[in-house]
Amino acid sequence: SFSLDVGSLPRHVTHYMASTTAAADETADMTLAELANMMESGKEPSSLSSSSIDINEGPKTFYKAAAAADALRSGEALGANVLIVDPPRKGLEDEVTNELCKPFNSNQPYAESATLLEMREDRINWANDVNTLIYVSCGFDALAKDTEKLLTGRGGWMLESATGYIIFPGSDQIETLCVFKRK
Repeated sequence: SFSLDVGSLPRHVTHYMASTTAAADETADMTLAELANMMESGKEPSSLSSSSIDINEGPKTFYKAAAAADALRSGEALGANVLIVDPPRKGLEDEVTNELCKPFNSNQPYAESATLLEMREDRINWANDVNTLIYVSCGFDALAKDTEKLLTGRGGWMLESATGYIIFPGSDQIETLCVFKRK
């Protein structure tokens, strides 16, 4: 399940970093999975009140199975700080890597929906708000190809960590988890 997958990520990747508020102190030792569970349940740190913070309505964390290119074009990554991709063995679709390799557009306002952007659709950077890309790969050749595109593209990505996991002992299949950050 999604919560188990997020909870299994290395703590240095999922550790919630916040500003120096009472709420940050209260949530500083939570993993992303614990924080997601708290947000999904509608709970918030006891030090926060609805009058002290502007909270957007709606889900804070969700899972959607979709072709990555379709999900991007429908605005699923708008407003997202973290994007998790788990492509098939062939790797990411060219349309997705092309979008991720676009430079950050400081003129594009933050929006969680394309309908809130007053821009022509062909000018929207669909992954503009994403600062962390978590790439899960079962195909090393495709991962190498996509990594080269990300690191040499104009999107400003750098590889923060890469970890291999042997899911099926005795086989040569390795799952790789890469964390990319924007510079």
